[in-house]
Amino acid sequence: MAQRIEGVYVANVTPFAASGAIDQPAYLRHVEWLQDRGVSGIVPFGTNGEGPSVTLAEKRKVLEHLFARAPTIQVLPAVMQGNLPDTLQLVRAVSEFPAAAVLVLPPYYFKPVTAEGLRAFLEPVLEVSTHPLILYHIPKYAVPIPSDLVGALAVWGVKDSGGEAGYAEAILRQGRGVLVGTEDDLWTRLRVGPSGMISALANAIPERIIEIFDLARRGDAATGEPLGARLQQVRARTKEYASPAVLKRLAEARHGIPLGTVRPPLLPVPDEYDPTPVLRLVGLA
Repeated sequence: MAQRIEGVYVANVTPFAASGAIDQPAYLRHVEWLQDRGVSGIVPFGTNGEGPSVTLAEKRKVLEHLFARAPTIQVLPAVMQGNLPDTLQLVRAVSEFPAAAVLVLPPYYFKPVTAEGLRAFLEPVLEVSTHPLILYHIPKYAVPIPSDLVGALAVWGVKDSGGEAGYAEAILRQGRGVLVGTEDDLWTRLRVGPSGMISALANAIPERIIEIFDLARRGDAATGEPLGARLQQVRARTKEYASPAVLKRLAEARHGIPLGTVRPPLLPVPDEYDPTPVLRLVGLA
């Protein structure tokens, strides 16, 4: 039976040791901390999980360790390979695990690409996947996914990280699901009626992300709008350096689990970086 996809999912970071290897124990401890705070699930190897910097073999190994722990939250692995053969290989590998869905990024080099070209890329993925597919719409980095193509394919829906006016609404009108994927103007985006969201900030402040999602569901603008404004400030502060690097430092300040560094071409935050002012914006310092 397909799992219901809704609520707050974390675009969880990938801890790297100084050697450059993935720190598996830290990865699992961070996921357990997120699980204890009530998130609906995690999305390994997405943008803030540095997915394009992680090999297929590494991703499979992480998933093996993760599912061996029998997590009580959902896992939606991201597939961001950029070519069809590797995409199919990873989707087949994910099909061996009890994932709730698979998040698939379309190609991110050849532009422009027609809707027919995207369909030719995505239909083989649909054929091999045993899990629902969520298409990753992030036109800043990859090929945009037309809303009418989403409606024509047998997919769950999209992660909307584009934020174009009317895009999420067009997807919802076609009976497909939407997970908000950008935290810019988050309160307004949540008020459209998406099933949930995939949050980078939830790596460090899951309580506040769950709170604003619940407030949006209830329509509590008096509390939700001010919280959204504070979260907008936090989001802006995570862009001062490479976002995954900042998120790791913020999360470390919350739970004390060393999350290590980032892989090139990303650079770590300076040693003197102080996460306290950022966490103080939302009352968590």
